[in-house]
Amino acid sequence: MRPLLLLLFIVLIIAGVLLGPSAFAFYQSQGPLPGGVTLGGLAPQGETLEDVARNMHEALQQPVAVYYDTQRIILRPGDIDFQVDVNAMVAEAVPYGEGIGFWRPFLGNVFDRPVQPVDIPLKVTFNEEKLAAWLHTVAQENDTVARPAYGVALAPGTPFTSTFMFQAGQPGLELEPNLSAQRVLNALSSPTNRQANLVLVEVPPPAPSIEELEKLLVARSDRFPGYVSLFIRQVGSGEEAAIDPDIAFSGMSTLKIPIMMDLYRRVLDEPPDIETTKLLTSTFALSSNFAANLMLRQIGGGDVGDEWQGAARLTEILQGLGLRNTFMVSPYDTDRPPRAYSTPANSDKTWDTRPDGNMQTTAKDIGLVLEWIVQCSQGGGTLLAAFPGQLTPDECQQMLEIIALNHNNILLETGVPGGTRYAHKHGFVSDAHGDVGVFWGPAGPYIVSLFIYKPGWMEWDVSSSIMADVSKAAWDYFTLVANGGQPPEVETPLPDASSPISATEPLTPGTP
Repeated sequence: MRPLLLLLFIVLIIAGVLLGPSAFAFYQSQGPLPGGVTLGGLAPQGETLEDVARNMHEALQQPVAVYYDTQRIILRPGDIDFQVDVNAMVAEAVPYGEGIGFWRPFLGNVFDRPVQPVDIPLKVTFNEEKLAAWLHTVAQENDTVARPAYGVALAPGTPFTSTFMFQAGQPGLELEPNLSAQRVLNALSSPTNRQANLVLVEVPPPAPSIEELEKLLVARSDRFPGYVSLFIRQVGSGEEAAIDPDIAFSGMSTLKIPIMMDLYRRVLDEPPDIETTKLLTSTFALSSNFAANLMLRQIGGGDVGDEWQGAARLTEILQGLGLRNTFMVSPYDTDRPPRAYSTPANSDKTWDTRPDGNMQTTAKDIGLVLEWIVQCSQGGGTLLAAFPGQLTPDECQQMLEIIALNHNNILLETGVPGGTRYAHKHGFVSDAHGDVGVFWGPAGPYIVSLFIYKPGWMEWDVSSSIMADVSKAAWDYFTLVANGGQPPEVETPLPDASSPISATEPLTPGTP
């Protein structure tokens, strides 16, 4: 037994000789807190416990730099009552250095058995309401509102056809408060990395508003030396851009559209025969008033003179559909003096376009008729509901194809790209021009109905200019809608309208 004790004694002496200097050096190197113990992830700094607490407190009370994108904002811990209880953390760390715990790091090094470090978590308090209020103020001062697409402001006299008429919408930027709050607290809790990048969320631009189209068109109409009456609507949408759409105008050739509609409804139970097809073709391809009168005669009963009854029946049906501002009291090219026919539109003396007393309409009324025909061709809408069994989608599709025969490269036609599908009917007298059309754009079919009046005489270049500009603006707007608020990468060129007058229908003043 004694030899064993002796051997153990000798081993201890040797160990003391070998490890004594290292143990003494370890002892001398230890600070006020045991090795391997960190406070909030950081090694304690200071020669006394008071030094450790004071140094940590000072480090964590420095301001932090908070970034909203590139905007630098200073936050002081006191602004949100941010405090770290360093005394409690130090007190929690002290027991790890008592007794054998003091030598744990040394022994772990001797036996090559690393000691698991001990980290005393931060003991943080702050005012949540003040932090939320601070972030709210930052958001109010720096958030940007998403901006929808908007119309291009052109210099006076610049044609709309020279550029795409809308600028892309701009996304907004909003602060995300919950994740941002955590980043701010992380910065406040770090003695070394005292900056935080707030979490920002990009807000996509809202859908383009048809009000932007209307603003553009109001600005354009203000340059016109007379009255402008306009109605634009995406078929079936209910949203519209309008400028005084209920002004009374001469019906002119635009009333040939409802004449054809009533002919199909009242007379044609089968596809039109050769003679009726000739009438329809002449009425729209050549804008023949004589052919239109023969269609009115069929509506009226079919005998000579029944065209007057046809005009009365047409008026009755249109009034029944709610188009109170549209009527015909006589066929085209009659010599009889007009009979007084009062409507809400012609009773309003705010505007005086000297409308024909025999036939009148408004931009909105005739625009609605064309919209109803388009909806009918799609299997729905007012006409099928009002006249069950009297009209079919196929018949309405035939009507659109007949209206589309009016291709003269004039007025509204010139505002859309070549190859666009459209169907329109124009009309004119000496001091007023009108055009109503449906255009199949990237977002679907839409209606443009534009009537203009200039006292005395309507020059063709003045009329052509505003018609093209309005049509181009509408096309650009609905292209924007189809592209989710973004302009096209490459704009489609417009057709050449250098020779706008067709040989099939010379635009002789006074021809309706």
